[in-house]
Amino acid sequence: MYECVLANRHFKDLNPILFGEEECAPGHSYGPRAREYTLIHFVSSGRGTFRCNGVDHPVSAGEAFIICPDDVTTYFADREDPWDYAWIGFDGELSEHFRLLPPVVQYTTDWAREIAHLDREWNTIEHHVASKLFLMYSEWFSGTKGKTDYVKTVKDYVNAKYIQTISVEDIAKQMNLDRRYLSRIFKQKTGKSIQEYIIWVRMEKAKKFLRQGYTVADSARLCGYDDVCNFSKMFKKHTSVSPGKWKGE
Repeated sequence: MYECVLANRHFKDLNPILFGEEECAPGHSYGPRAREYTLIHFVSSGRGTFRCNGVDHPVSAGEAFIICPDDVTTYFADREDPWDYAWIGFDGELSEHFRLLPPVVQYTTDWAREIAHLDREWNTIEHHVASKLFLMYSEWFSGTKGKTDYVKTVKDYVNAKYIQTISVEDIAKQMNLDRRYLSRIFKQKTGKSIQEYIIWVRMEKAKKFLRQGYTVADSARLCGYDDVCNFSKMFKKHTSVSPGKWKGE
């Protein structure tokens, strides 16, 4: 048995913490224990029992069992055909999605064993492990359907495209939604119209560029305005001072 504890890179979405693998002896057990991170064991051979919050689940080769934060778990290798498994522990915002899966799932790729066989001498080992986690996530969640957060999608789009010409009509077309419907739900949830949000993002970016020493004209172009006069007018309306005064000129 070996386990490798990784440097915590604090990746936002899927952040690897540790991985390892073990060939278990007959009847070997572990737990009861609760953890603060998500831990997944991939069983490559043999079988055993996974007990999660008092419920027993049989597990055999080709299946993985999922431990979510605060689950109280114990797991036992079979006495006749003990399991071998590899595991990967991680946290991050997307790790909460694993609660949507059953405690035991089938897999087509043994991601944990692939991770265990990576070269641990790489100074980017955590990045390699994180890339495998995203592939694993894609395998298990590619077929799931959930309610789209339209407001977040609009915000992400604007933050990615603010330097370009953006219209509410273009955003609605990208999302395959009626412009009036999209505008209404965005206003209801944010208190701003989409156009107001576009201007707000651009003005916040302009403040950053001005603080970094860019000229008023360059700041205007960097946040999507070709017309410096129009930019200055919008900036003053947003901040009550001209860009030059904000910059300290």
